[in-house]
Amino acid sequence: MKYFALTLSLLTLSMPLYAADYSVKIIDGKSISDSQAIQKFYSEHDGKFLWVADDRLTSDAKDIVDDMGKAWKHGLNPLNYHFATLSQYVKNGVPKGREVEVEILFSDAVIRYAQDLSGMRISPRELGEDTRSWSRGVDGYSLLTILAETNNREKFIQQLLPDDEIYKRLSEELTAIAEDLAKNPDKDIKKLKFPGTLKPGMSHPAILAIRQKLGVSGESDVYDDKLKKQVEDFQERNGLAADGLIGPRSFDAINQTRTQKLVKLIANLERRRWVRRPMPSRYVAVNIPQMQLQAVEDSNVAFEMPVIIGRDKRPTMSFVDEIIGVRFNPLWYVPDTIKKEDYLPALQKDPNALEKKGIQFRVKSEEGMKKVSPHDIDWSKMDEQGLKGIQMYQDSGDENSLGLIRVLMPNQYDIYLHDTNAPELFKKDDRALSSGCVRMSEPSRMANFILGKNDGWTDKKVDTYIASHKLIEIKAQSPLPVYLFYYTAWMDKKGRVIIANDLYGNDMKLVQALQQKGKIPFDLKMLP
Repeated sequence: MKYFALTLSLLTLSMPLYAADYSVKIIDGKSISDSQAIQKFYSEHDGKFLWVADDRLTSDAKDIVDDMGKAWKHGLNPLNYHFATLSQYVKNGVPKGREVEVEILFSDAVIRYAQDLSGMRISPRELGEDTRSWSRGVDGYSLLTILAETNNREKFIQQLLPDDEIYKRLSEELTAIAEDLAKNPDKDIKKLKFPGTLKPGMSHPAILAIRQKLGVSGESDVYDDKLKKQVEDFQERNGLAADGLIGPRSFDAINQTRTQKLVKLIANLERRRWVRRPMPSRYVAVNIPQMQLQAVEDSNVAFEMPVIIGRDKRPTMSFVDEIIGVRFNPLWYVPDTIKKEDYLPALQKDPNALEKKGIQFRVKSEEGMKKVSPHDIDWSKMDEQGLKGIQMYQDSGDENSLGLIRVLMPNQYDIYLHDTNAPELFKKDDRALSSGCVRMSEPSRMANFILGKNDGWTDKKVDTYIASHKLIEIKAQSPLPVYLFYYTAWMDKKGRVIIANDLYGNDMKLVQALQQKGKIPFDLKMLP
């Protein structure tokens, strides 16, 4: 098959390499994914090679092929980077007359590899992810241009990976589990079932299996103190409340197989590579599955707090935004989803259904929005479009669903951070309870963090603004990024890797999409 329009003298490398046709689309049966970037780069650099020297690959090229072979430790598939073909060129050298082809094939592999190390491997739309928040990987032409001026090209490519301890530990955990699966494929025990919650002192046949799973000696089916201690440690290591109660979430964690852990680790390594770097030195981050918020100052965690996030049917979206200020004593305007799914059915049964919540109603009129009684509206004939024209709102105050503080972070999802009028919910272990927004357990502390850079700001101003009972909006003189992450694996304060609940099933969705495109290096046939 003829891949290039080359002269005979070019094939023997006796003429300048820029005479080659670098727009070739297929080499060795492998498609060239970014031929335009490759063509532009080599045409602007007089066809100067990066990877081939005489009839061999350069030492940098060999190091990069070696790294590609270890890409599975990051959940990446080495075969996506022409690894098998390039390995043969490392071993046997570059055949005479094929130097240009091998050079282009190698550049294509490097672009593919570098883009996967630094961004999304699946279209965000396909995953239902925000299209603007996450990195799509380095630009191919820019990458080759930088590599042409770089002494250690292999080191530069590796620097595209997240350079933090959490990423390294997750990669190590994935490596260990994958190797264990290969050596001991049948080690996982049968899944346990229990319709309820096991408490210390109870007796049940499942106790024996739990002992086996947690490595606790004994033949008793009684939930004793020795087992309770191990259960609490297990719960802590799995991101659960260490209360010793073995309920549905604890059973899910106990039943978690190595393959399920592998799926979560692949997904979490993937998402961490999506984040544009370097990270700012000051920001707010919410980890949705962990139900935890962190405020970061000078690249260190200043404080953290538990939060309430969206329930399964109304999940909190993962995206990146900017906090621009704080609103004190906010009004709450009921979102369309809540109006349609929660309030309309109740109003159709009883127009006074929302009276105790303090919900008021406005409709459009010639003079603008006019306040009306719920009895003035025919709820029985109300459709979705008509409902959008009705404004439902709640005045500020202690009963307001937003509480007394709302963080201003305008976004297309209408998701934001706010206070709550139900602080008792923070005592729950499972705090997936909202309709999508994030409720903060310490809103005043967050307000001070956001506005702390404002001239003349003092912590006492928060109390003053709240005590005024007036809606007051304060802009942040130094706006800061806010990240809403979906990480089901993280490190705890003891340095242990926590592999927790896939709250919305997003890990499985992501890994299945990668698997369907041949981007998973493991045999995951057991996935549904």
